[in-house]
Amino acid sequence: MSWLRKVFGGSDDLAAAPVTMDVERRKEQLLRLENALDRLVAVMKANEERMANPAWKERMAEYRRISGECYKLRSGGFTREQILDVAFEVRPVFGGELPPDVRAVEPPQEEALAAAAEIQAVLPGERPTN
Repeated sequence: MSWLRKVFGGSDDLAAAPVTMDVERRKEQLLRLENALDRLVAVMKANEERMANPAWKERMAEYRRISGECYKLRSGGFTREQILDVAFEVRPVFGGELPPDVRAVEPPQEEALAAAAEIQAVLPGERPTN
């Protein structure tokens, strides 16, 4: 691919330009994601039948870990890369149509996925620094 950039006058630097972040807004987004994940875990924990499944428990542990990471980032400093790493870790409990016994997780799952997607987007007030 390097030869294509040379032919068309591009640069070999594929790294995105750093972004000046809206730190306060990002903290709000991290809090939203943290709370959404906590609600999702609570709904999952209430499903007593699934609690016997080790994969179910592992997914709950994953959501708790990501929630804790959100708290840690909010409490300290963070970079754009760090918040993106957290946001990209959030994945659905189930892909596709949910089985009838876990439909209760759909609203908090959608909330968590929406909060993660929100973090991934560049905010209107943020701009690349050169």
